[in-house]
Amino acid sequence: MAGNSELMDIIKKNVDNHHAKLSDSLYEKWLEFHNTGRIENRESAFHLSVVIDLKTAIAEYLESSSLSVSWQNTSEEDQNGICSILLMDFLIELAHSFHGKFRAS
Repeated sequence: MAGNSELMDIIKKNVDNHHAKLSDSLYEKWLEFHNTGRIENRESAFHLSVVIDLKTAIAEYLESSSLSVSWQNTSEEDQNGICSILLMDFLIELAHSFHGKFRAS
């Protein structure tokens, strides 16, 4: 069982491909929101309900992964913090991807 900082290290270092799988899961959720019209513009993309749903997707991934025991033994406050950090990381990666695509055009 890993502690909170060890849990984050495992994810950040992509041990067992967790970071990539989590990014893929979040990207699929992002595309689902886009395809259903939930994030039609900048304002709706960061609506609280979208942020909560993305953080929920992170928690669901961790609960169903090999990290589930460590995740379940993490306090709710720390779980929220971990979800927030991972969501910010995903959004930064997404912004870099889009920025690169738009600059190349």
